[in-house]
Amino acid sequence: MNCKETRSLLSEFYDQDLNEEMRSLVEEHLGCCVDCQDEYESLKNILKVLKKLKTKEIPRDYMESLKKRGENRNY
Repeated sequence: MNCKETRSLLSEFYDQDLNEEMRSLVEEHLGCCVDCQDEYESLKNILKVLKKLKTKEIPRDYMESLKKRGENRNY
């Protein structure tokens, strides 16, 4: 497996959504490719940060209020 193929599968690898054969191929490549190891570590760090972000629920009337604000603008 080459770098391009491996990098295209890193998200699925992280989520454990690969079959055993593909998972083994990605693991094998990660074991010998420092660039892909770095890419995978970056992905893990980004996902860690994203999980810490708090989500807010959008108010029910958000779209309606957004439309009204747009209608009230003078262009």
